[in-house]
Amino acid sequence: MADLTVTVTVATGTHYIEGGSGHVYFFNGSQPTDFTFPWVEDGTVRLDQSGSSNDDHPLIFSTSNSTDLTTMRAGIISSGVTYYLDGSSTEADYTDADTFNAATTRYIEITPASATDFYFACWVHGIGMGG
Repeated sequence: MADLTVTVTVATGTHYIEGGSGHVYFFNGSQPTDFTFPWVEDGTVRLDQSGSSNDDHPLIFSTSNSTDLTTMRAGIISSGVTYYLDGSSTEADYTDADTFNAATTRYIEITPASATDFYFACWVHGIGMGG
């Protein structure tokens, strides 16, 4: 059970790193002004991406903030992070836009085992949507 549930939506906002505007992630209706992730120390955060604005924008966590999509994807964090589609845990399906879009319930739960820097990004569009 999550200690904090955050509703994720996608709307127009300021891109991380590159600047300018375009599609970005909003948490509970607001884009974080400092591009940081809402956190619960020693707890689990659930990010609910079930809303249709998230179609084609599967959020992932990465150790890389590279603007190169391949490099950012190579850093995907799987330890302490579980990706769910319609109640089933499947990272491969979560990062596939077709299966992601077809699901009606989409969420991620993150419970890190230790303090570390990480980034949130769109699997399809990269770090610019995240922070």
